[in-house]
Amino acid sequence: MAKIKVLIVEDNSDVRRLYAIGLNQRGFEVKLASDGAQALERIHSEKPDVILLDWLMPLMDGGEVLEHLSTDGAASIPVIVISGQPAPPVVDPRIRRWLTKPIGIDELVSVIDSRPQTAADGQLS
Repeated sequence: MAKIKVLIVEDNSDVRRLYAIGLNQRGFEVKLASDGAQALERIHSEKPDVILLDWLMPLMDGGEVLEHLSTDGAASIPVIVISGQPAPPVVDPRIRRWLTKPIGIDELVSVIDSRPQTAADGQLS
């Protein structure tokens, strides 16, 4: 059985490393990107099954990454936003879930493993 490939897009190296260690220990294949531009490169080269996307990053934020996904033919990849900011009143329907930091690994695994859903269907954490 193939491992689920998760791309973690997070500008904070400590947070990125913690998520990577936790997800690797739980059997996921983890790829890393430290900013939006690197994320777009990794999305095309690695073809992840799910993207954990920090919303507030320098140079290219999560919203800009999401826009590129839509125009680059990668819109079908589920996106889970991880942010220090609460979800806005209206969440982009392309976002599967919006999680507010801090996020435990068990919660992250549960969201990744859960049935496909959108943030708009009331399942925000």
